[in-house]
Amino acid sequence: MFWEVYVAQIEGNAAYIPAKDFVPKIERCLKLLRAKAGAYCTWFEAYALKLRAAARSGANFADNAIDIAKPTFDSSDTWLASVIIHETIHFWQYRSGKYQAGKVAESEANRYQLGVLQLLGAPQSEITYMQSQDGGHADRNGDGVYDWKDYESRDY
Repeated sequence: MFWEVYVAQIEGNAAYIPAKDFVPKIERCLKLLRAKAGAYCTWFEAYALKLRAAARSGANFADNAIDIAKPTFDSSDTWLASVIIHETIHFWQYRSGKYQAGKVAESEANRYQLGVLQLLGAPQSEITYMQSQDGGHADRNGDGVYDWKDYESRDY
């Protein structure tokens, strides 16, 4: 019997996170997702997304990539794994025509991220933090609109 296995394209970047650090941790997080949150990991694999080190974390639709910034990368494996699924949800929203940048999209992605954290057995502090999020984290300047000003001011 033949099984097709998706191998993620993982790209470090010396300007942000060197490949020697980035690749092993991302691989560890994907392994954790496959082992404990397989259904969620299947979504990531179905979209054949790249994971790459970048200045800011987020879903980069133009490049079919999930960008991971240093502060996000430096979090726990459970948190980073849940972020991978959070950003994957944005690809699902976008490709299904349901993406509404800002609070709507973030709230939905947060619900899935919370489920992943629970499945992974994340520390209670991470679960509690995720439960406290209302989806407004993307609107960095608080003007009610998620735009490039917000994206460019991200520090995560």
